[in-house]
Amino acid sequence: SLAFQLDLYSSLIAQNGPHPRDAAYEAYSKHLSPFHGWALRKVFPASLSQMPDRQAFIAKFGGVSLEELNDEYDREIVKKLKSLVAAWDPLLSTWEKDFARLDLEDMRKV
Repeated sequence: SLAFQLDLYSSLIAQNGPHPRDAAYEAYSKHLSPFHGWALRKVFPASLSQMPDRQAFIAKFGGVSLEELNDEYDREIVKKLKSLVAAWDPLLSTWEKDFARLDLEDMRKV
């Protein structure tokens, strides 16, 4: 979900934030787990355990190798992540309110 991604990307902005794996577990518990049945609740967290560290994530987002990543690239990539988070946050908030108001939220488990 976009809310899961928003929380994960937000965690990458701070250099000393949580490991992406931990941020992904937290975002999963908050946004996806309530909608997953038993099988997905077992498989999905297992896949999250393979998340790379922040530097590898940032390098991948920036389209550079880990060896090429330096402070300048990190700042530029984080600036783009901040822009993405700033754009998504109000959109998701509005969509959540509209979905609730229009009774469109599908709460079934998959």
